[in-house]
Amino acid sequence: MKFHSKTNEKSIVSTLLGFDQRMMDFLFEPDGDGLRENPAVLLNDSWEFTSEQQILIRAALDIWSASGNVYLWEIINGLSHTNFIRLLSAIKIYRKTQTFSQLWEMP
Repeated sequence: MKFHSKTNEKSIVSTLLGFDQRMMDFLFEPDGDGLRENPAVLLNDSWEFTSEQQILIRAALDIWSASGNVYLWEIINGLSHTNFIRLLSAIKIYRKTQTFSQLWEMP
């Protein structure tokens, strides 16, 4: 269940990606708040990025639409300290944007 606007989610994803314009351009429409392609297409096309960047893209898609399918072991073993901290920061921001009642709501 989503509780965030797409504008807020895009900002959270930008934080996760370290404000990397190349990865943001890869994911999002140039003048909008939507993905530039279907998530499956983006995942398939992410081969042009490093393995660490691919993990970040998958985590970003998980934040955006639960479609990145990133695994915890990949996060733990595949991210540098800096990117791991960025991911934790993005999760923290994401959680802070939820209301108290939403935090306790069961799926």
